[in-house]
Amino acid sequence: MINIKNSFDSGLQQQIISLHKKSVEGNKKATQDLHQLLEKERHNHSDIPLLDAFHGSTMILIARDKTNPIEKLRWSKSGLKLLDEAASAEPHNIMVRLLRGKAAYKLPEKHFHRAHTAIEDYTFLIERQIDGEGFLEIKRYWQLIYELGEVYYRIGRNKDASVCWRKLKKETQNAKFENLLQLKLESLEGKPDNEQVPNTERPLSNLIRRAVNAAEQELNNRLRSNSNSVINTP
Repeated sequence: MINIKNSFDSGLQQQIISLHKKSVEGNKKATQDLHQLLEKERHNHSDIPLLDAFHGSTMILIARDKTNPIEKLRWSKSGLKLLDEAASAEPHNIMVRLLRGKAAYKLPEKHFHRAHTAIEDYTFLIERQIDGEGFLEIKRYWQLIYELGEVYYRIGRNKDASVCWRKLKKETQNAKFENLLQLKLESLEGKPDNEQVPNTERPLSNLIRRAVNAAEQELNNRLRSNSNSVINTP
């Protein structure tokens, strides 16, 4: 569970969290309602970086729903700017770093080149969890490590990706998650520790890709249905 303390009014906090959760799940009306709410609240409270981070995340969700590539890019860049400013203002704020890290993870690397941001934020969050702060339930913690491995893989840091996935494989007792990790590790076999990756998504064999996609979808469904986290992030 992720707790947000002493940031802003608890009623407003719960309203933002509820709308953000619906927005992440694809509710376009919730996305627009949240955008309007955050514009108003940020005008009234210009000194709360967490509000900026939520608004930045919301802008990226707006970009997700746009069909015009120029609009997608414009909204994404605006959202990233707010997220970066929030992280600069409060670099130790767990929720700010989680919101930014998740956004960086979701954005296509070939267009935005934000893998380094996702690595920085995920590493920060994982280290805080390891240090005993316990702000994430175990399945969310595992998801962060899994996604960190995925980011490393995207940019050719194969050894680092392997370290993440092997760590999870030793810890998990979920057979389907273990099978997913095995598929990911098999995709690294024979690859160098580090390699240059073209400015495109890295290919897997069709068979492995279908298996990985199916397993990832089931894992995400389980996380959504079983999680007790306060917030879902993009």
